[in-house]
Amino acid sequence: MKRAIGIFLTLSSLLTFLIVDMLYDPVKNKITTTDMNSVVTTTTVLYQYPLMYWEICVILIITFILGVYFIIAKEKKYQEDHPRKY
Repeated sequence: MKRAIGIFLTLSSLLTFLIVDMLYDPVKNKITTTDMNSVVTTTTVLYQYPLMYWEICVILIITFILGVYFIIAKEKKYQEDHPRKY
């Protein structure tokens, strides 16, 4: 049972990451600086993901690790305790 839950958690976290990665586009930040001595204009473009993207990624990483743990963990076999005779 643990193995089935682990497989489900691992696959669902991977598929969810792929979907989230396609849905969230990075935000484009354009920074323009001008040097007054040489009058050279430099434009830098930075792409940043929103904070929600990183929060979802952290949750998915935790879910993936938990799923791998469930896959690797061995199930304990419980034995019935018989009353001891003294």
